[in-house]
Amino acid sequence: MLLSYQTTGNQNDTPLIFLHGLGAGSVQTTSAFPHLENNFVIAPDMPGHGDSQDFDPSELNFDRFADLVVELMDHLGIESSNIGGLSMGSGITLNLALRYPERVKKIILLRPSWLNEKQPEHLKLVAYVGQWIEEGGVEFAREKLLADPDFQELDAQNKPVANSIGALFQHPLTPASTAVLYKMWQDAPFSDPEQLSQIGNRALVLTTSRDELHPQSTADVISAHLPDVQTGELPPRYHDGQGYALALNAMVAKFLAG
Repeated sequence: MLLSYQTTGNQNDTPLIFLHGLGAGSVQTTSAFPHLENNFVIAPDMPGHGDSQDFDPSELNFDRFADLVVELMDHLGIESSNIGGLSMGSGITLNLALRYPERVKKIILLRPSWLNEKQPEHLKLVAYVGQWIEEGGVEFAREKLLADPDFQELDAQNKPVANSIGALFQHPLTPASTAVLYKMWQDAPFSDPEQLSQIGNRALVLTTSRDELHPQSTADVISAHLPDVQTGELPPRYHDGQGYALALNAMVAKFLAG
């Protein structure tokens, strides 16, 4: 089944396939890059997100997500493309670069959140929301989240990040959109960081501070293993949204133009 997708920009410009984070959707990408000069931005809804809801839970993993991006490229007649992503999207991007190197040009890893370990500790509350919804419904899950000591600590220390987890309840709930929250948490995009040394693509790794869901340490490990990498720090996404957006567009545009 073909992924749903949105686009911004002129289709005659250089394609950039950019992949959203877990629990988000293509609108996360189109709102982040509404006018990225000289780039035709293609923003898929990955399974369990946006308009891509008719997917079996067995398809909710990094390998299958990467396969579906390649299928979309084939549908659009794109042999190879610049590819990037945020959080989960960064993991899919790395999976693509490892498994389909001939389809990938430059790569952009924005606030990466996965390495080779399954069930990363910093994403467990996101996964639990999906599991709790399946177990007892939305209100049951909301009560479980609010009573969770780790969530209470996060809410006290960094309320905007805690609010982003609570926002998961505002998304349309389907079997796929619920299952994807813990299915992706139970998977990993690659098996060993040493594999990343095989990626010859020029890479841009961007991070922010004050962001418990996207640890700097994760980005540091990735950057240390990529042979051709640039790094940059953006203003904190959850505390300076406007500054973050401006810096993001400027850094991505410069990297793609170089």
